[in-house]
Amino acid sequence: MSDEGENKFQGDEDTQLDLDELDVEIVQLLHKDGRTAFTEIAKKVGVSEATIRNRVQRLTSSGAITIQAYLNPNKLGFRNIALIELKMADLDRAQTIASELVDQDSVSYVAFVAGSYDLFVEVTYDTNEGLLNFLAALRAKTGVSNCETAIVLKLLKTQYSFQIRSTKT
Repeated sequence: MSDEGENKFQGDEDTQLDLDELDVEIVQLLHKDGRTAFTEIAKKVGVSEATIRNRVQRLTSSGAITIQAYLNPNKLGFRNIALIELKMADLDRAQTIASELVDQDSVSYVAFVAGSYDLFVEVTYDTNEGLLNFLAALRAKTGVSNCETAIVLKLLKTQYSFQIRSTKT
């Protein structure tokens, strides 16, 4: 089940949004706390609340950012996190399987990668049986020539943090 606010990044690799210094400040404040009121952000950066609202709307509608709660799988009883590398027989089939994986609730990450494998997938399950069934179905898919799975024993950090800069000169 896909949520409207879910960020899939499909097809976005060729379009980069131009960010100015104000956009960068807004993104950094929201990254620290996505619940920060627009009025508070406006005071911190010295512009109107309407400006913040419009900028955040542009950033979210472009897919540059999403604002959502981060779930801690361990605290919610999901103890089975698996990192899966898939070697595919051909790239057309890989695209089809990747699209199918993106739409599954248990899948939190799907990426085409360079190296020995073609796809990298992260899944989370609350039971070993659920994970086993997922892996069995995945391995049975036509086009999957190899599947390597690593089980996460202890999750230390899961956060997308990186320094962003203005792209406007």
